[in-house]
Amino acid sequence: MTVVPSKSPRSETDGAVTVPPARAATEAGEGSDPVSAPASGSFLARAALVTASLSIAGSLLGLVRDQSLARLFGAGSDTDAFLVAWTVPEFAATLLIEDGLAIALIPAFSMALARRARGVPGDPVRALVGATLPRLCLALVAVAALVACTAPYLVRALAPGLPDPRLAADCTRITATCVLAFGLAGYCSAALRAHRCFLAPAAIYVVYNAGIIAAMFLLGEGWGVRSAAVGVAAGGCLMV
Repeated sequence: MTVVPSKSPRSETDGAVTVPPARAATEAGEGSDPVSAPASGSFLARAALVTASLSIAGSLLGLVRDQSLARLFGAGSDTDAFLVAWTVPEFAATLLIEDGLAIALIPAFSMALARRARGVPGDPVRALVGATLPRLCLALVAVAALVACTAPYLVRALAPGLPDPRLAADCTRITATCVLAFGLAGYCSAALRAHRCFLAPAAIYVVYNAGIIAAMFLLGEGWGVRSAAVGVAAGGCLMV
């Protein structure tokens, strides 16, 4: 490596030029960029391909789910009752999987991983999980129980004049279990993404919709539209 004396500080010992550590690190990093950039670009390309493919698959299964719901139960009051209960998982998915937890937890896990890489005593990642996961589970269980207990009032507020509010309340109580499942799925997804693992987080809606479809076809004859609500609960467990 050639160093221009007039452009950088130096020390001379027996005619040798010593490059300051900061500049040496910079030049070493610059020299490694052509090698690391393609590797990083290749990883990002694979991650984007996997995420896009599984997202498309999940969307297609969502279409199959909706078509199956219409085919099995028609467009009557039973389907209306389930669609009211469907409000719970729709809201929970947005808050606990797609936005809320991801925004809060991915930076927290990334910081913990950086501290682990710096050799901070203990395990910052395990400490983060120990400090957040038990409290989150308790909060989610409390919210799920509150939704289940207040299901008739929620149905009355969301769909006044519904022909069969009791059926809608039953479906709402079943789908309330997804609050805990979605919260755990969102937590695990944030942790995995911070660890640069994208396959499982991208697949959650595939297994979720597959669980709903399977439950409707397996239980629909005896349970009616409640089978779709059971599918939401089963799909949430499959997510986790």
